[in-house]
Amino acid sequence: MSRLKLTDVERVLLANQYEILAYIKNDPHYEKLACTLRDGHEWLYSQDLDHISENLAADKAEHVIKILGIYGDMHASFEKLSNQDGIDAGSLSFPGFDGNNEADLYSFARALQANGKFEKTLGPNPRNSHHPTTEMYERMIEKHRELNKPNFPYSREQIIAILDAQTHPSNKR
Repeated sequence: MSRLKLTDVERVLLANQYEILAYIKNDPHYEKLACTLRDGHEWLYSQDLDHISENLAADKAEHVIKILGIYGDMHASFEKLSNQDGIDAGSLSFPGFDGNNEADLYSFARALQANGKFEKTLGPNPRNSHHPTTEMYERMIEKHRELNKPNFPYSREQIIAILDAQTHPSNKR
């Protein structure tokens, strides 16, 4: 994370909040942080506040929303199909984002789940794929576009085509 930059007014307001927390919770750590903020020791207060994430760019948030929507629609469509041949039900489970290389996307997925969004797709704990997924999901989104953003429910062929794009970079089905 980059260094947290606070204005003097923000530091005073935050220091006051920590002072109140110190009083309410009877915790000297909060009082020490309030003093550090008032004194303006950026390096010190940045250490205590390093858990604050940077804002996720709108295009990245949209990427997450799109792929979760596609997975949700594919899974629900699959359940409605009378002929499920050629579709592995396990491949319809959202594989997650990489906690190391896509931590911002993974964190956003966790926040969505915690806020009651995409609960069926994400499950109780969003998965860490342990490998980068952005390119794979971009291929799936592109295939979804090529299929003219199919209406729900997706056909068996549409589900297969989207899943196939997941594993085959140059597939033009």
